[in-house]
Amino acid sequence: MQITLSQLAARFALEFEGDPALVLAGVCGLSDDAAGHLSFVGADKVLATAAASAIPAFVTRPGKPVAGKANLFHPHPEYLIARIAALFAPSQLGGAAESQPRRHPSAVIADSAEVAVDASIGAFVVIGENVVIGPRARIHPHVVIMDRCRIGADCIVYPNCTLREDSELGARVILQPGVSIGGDGYGYVLHEGRHVKIPQLGRVVLEDDVEVGANSTIDRARFHETRVGRGTKIDNLVMLAHNVVTGEDCLLVSQVGVSGSTRLGNRVVLAGQVGTVGHVTVGDDVTVLGKGGITKDVPQPGVYAGMPLKPARLWRRAMARLYAGLR
Repeated sequence: MQITLSQLAARFALEFEGDPALVLAGVCGLSDDAAGHLSFVGADKVLATAAASAIPAFVTRPGKPVAGKANLFHPHPEYLIARIAALFAPSQLGGAAESQPRRHPSAVIADSAEVAVDASIGAFVVIGENVVIGPRARIHPHVVIMDRCRIGADCIVYPNCTLREDSELGARVILQPGVSIGGDGYGYVLHEGRHVKIPQLGRVVLEDDVEVGANSTIDRARFHETRVGRGTKIDNLVMLAHNVVTGEDCLLVSQVGVSGSTRLGNRVVLAGQVGTVGHVTVGDDVTVLGKGGITKDVPQPGVYAGMPLKPARLWRRAMARLYAGLR
């Protein structure tokens, strides 16, 4: 994939300066210092570093050109570089390398399954009874999709994912390798000294534009559904227990654990290794810093930290006082 500066400018309706015929072979970070590539400048403090680099072209904010370089202007450079980067990843995001849908002969597909004619099914995929797979979905090798699952348009399910019965993916959902959707929730009742399994009769629903990172797990509900709201992004090695409900546009970072029947509002951010007890509610626009422990409801928006959870400003003051005078 190669594209000229003027072609990029036209594609994204950008103002630019520099040689319109400059050919760009890819995108890179500033620290990569890759000749022939496009990078971005998100802060004034790196303008001098960008100017001294071997990178020939940058996306930068209007009025903030990189001296001696070709410049594409956009008020949000990192957003635009993400859009441009998709052009250089055809094997992942559906460019020319995957323009022709295919159904590998080793796939096992139940007769009752409804697979869109333009969906791609990889090697050794297993698709159960009454499954529905929507237009342009891409199911990579060694995926297992059990009975009555529904997968929406333009979904990508990478290798070795498992969707248990009745799981549902909206449109444009991405499951990274090894994701488990719809496994049984962790439910047992102690009776006469033995742990008796509680049947998990519900399902999992991932709404549109959700992404789930590698080896993360989302358990099915006990009775109704575990639901992940539209646009929520889940990192690697995250666990959502049964009956959890997240709002829209949440960010759950690596090794987060959300206990059963917890409810997260919209735009909640849980940084790495945050954990919750069960049956708590976290309101809209709450951010919890790494290793925070949520032990009760957090109704007010803000930034929180610590275990038990406190407003981050108070927690920082407490830590400073705790360690004052120590070397």
